[in-house]
Amino acid sequence: MNAAMPQDPILQISRLQKRYGDVNVLKDIDISMAPGEFLVLVGPSGCGKSTLLSCISGLTDISSGTICIAGKDRTNDEPADRDIAMVFQSYALFPNMSVERNIGFGLEVRKVEEAEKKRKVAEVADLLKIEHLLHRRPAELSGGQRQRVAMGRALVREPKLFLFDEPLSNLDAKLRVTMRTEIKRIHQTTGASIVYVTHDQIEAMTLASRIVVMKDGVVQQIGTPQEIYNKPVNAFVADFMGAPSMNLMTGTATREGDHLRLQIPTPEGPPLELFDYGPGPETLSAGGTAELTIGLRPEAMTDLGLRSGGIDGRSLQSADCLLDVVEPAGADTYAVIQLGGTEAVARLSADAPVTAGQRVPIAFDLSKISYFDIASGNRL
Repeated sequence: MNAAMPQDPILQISRLQKRYGDVNVLKDIDISMAPGEFLVLVGPSGCGKSTLLSCISGLTDISSGTICIAGKDRTNDEPADRDIAMVFQSYALFPNMSVERNIGFGLEVRKVEEAEKKRKVAEVADLLKIEHLLHRRPAELSGGQRQRVAMGRALVREPKLFLFDEPLSNLDAKLRVTMRTEIKRIHQTTGASIVYVTHDQIEAMTLASRIVVMKDGVVQQIGTPQEIYNKPVNAFVADFMGAPSMNLMTGTATREGDHLRLQIPTPEGPPLELFDYGPGPETLSAGGTAELTIGLRPEAMTDLGLRSGGIDGRSLQSADCLLDVVEPAGADTYAVIQLGGTEAVARLSADAPVTAGQRVPIAFDLSKISYFDIASGNRL
């Protein structure tokens, strides 16, 4: 039996640049996307993610580079010729048309036969669970229902590539969660190829097959949600992805035999001392000492290890820490600890009997530790 041949990329972006006068807003972007992927572009405001989506769609001309969709060079093609469909933040529905006609309008323009058009609209309405809304007008719909109609209008066309531009930004928090689940379900059902822009890193983590993290027009890292979360390539990605974000503490590491001695300054006394038995940074030779940034996620600083049977003395170690602020958050309790020149957040159990100003044992899971160069921010 022959092994399956690898599929050609549905989207291939090569050395893309976009300049406005002397300002270079996109810098040498290289992205390859497989068919059926859910690719999320994420980053802070002004990072270039929406501009990149606009370039893919053809709504914005690029300064240099190439954009190929389904194996065809679409760099200079008009948006209508790129075989894409877009879902916008603003819904962009026709207010004087029914839901049914809004969804099927693109087919109407393409002179699709009436029976075929009705069949496709019915299929999409069933998928989106809006069959009962087909005869209403947009003004009679909620925000979530309008977004479903906007998605239906894109889905009914069956394009090669879907582009979503922050489609949930106008919805309230609870509805955003509901719609996030709906979009994930639609992707799993249809296998559509989707490029999705958001500034919300939780949205990115929950929806994406792969995430593209951007900053200042530069791609910082491309990877699965697990890769981005567990092995960020630099301190920016570590800080941006995660809620709360990774704790980035300045400390000193010394190579001693089979472990690293870590010393993290505290404001109230001697430094916190931990011992990492993992490989540690390759650049740190035997007997060597270096100042670096030590990264630990809040869930790697917790009371759970202590409560579930103690400390093994290697990957999981205990140290007494002074709690500066305690924040109950329902399923968890977050505690702020002053460590390494910053406010580190520990994720404690919901019923942890702790108060601000109390010194309590915290379990540090060093199997989840990251190290970054202080000057460059790059992962060591």
